[in-house]
Amino acid sequence: MDSIDPLYDGLMKFINIFIIKYKYENRGILKKLRIDHRLNMKLDNEKWSELFLYKSCYNHCAKFILLRYIEDSKLCYGKMNEKGVCKWKELVKNISGKISILYEIAILDLQKDENEQIRKIFKYSDYDLFKIDDELANVLYEKFLHLDFSNFSKNDLVKIFERIYSLEEREEMRLDKFYKVAPVFSHLLSLDNQESIV
Repeated sequence: MDSIDPLYDGLMKFINIFIIKYKYENRGILKKLRIDHRLNMKLDNEKWSELFLYKSCYNHCAKFILLRYIEDSKLCYGKMNEKGVCKWKELVKNISGKISILYEIAILDLQKDENEQIRKIFKYSDYDLFKIDDELANVLYEKFLHLDFSNFSKNDLVKIFERIYSLEEREEMRLDKFYKVAPVFSHLLSLDNQESIV
């Protein structure tokens, strides 16, 4: 078994739920974004919405992977790792099962991190339109709580995204050319050209 198999399996479950959950959500807002920014106008509304949804989903996957890598490498306080979740459950009783709140706090902290590179990678984008609700946060919690992301190398993270967003999909979807940059997704796709993960 490949060391990235558990990561791949959990992310595929997350992706499947995300795509089904949000397939028809926020269509009015997406139409407005398309018209306001006049980007990729050759695509019909349906295809434009589909590509936006996938790019948002992959950006959320990249966010979670990088968040956990940063936490497990002790570059920030852990919130979504095992230690962080245990502390969360000790501190709050009535909302301790609301992992989505903890996830949102973790992302907001990275958006305000003292490290400029981390702030830049995690900056808010239009792709944050689709939120990580309790169902999606619970998948991230259940599938990845016991994994230590600091054990994944740069090459592992490149490989996981090559499996999730295959060469065939890259040719067909061309998400790198679609609409605007999805900061974390773009960062992970360009890891080969970078010295370090963060």
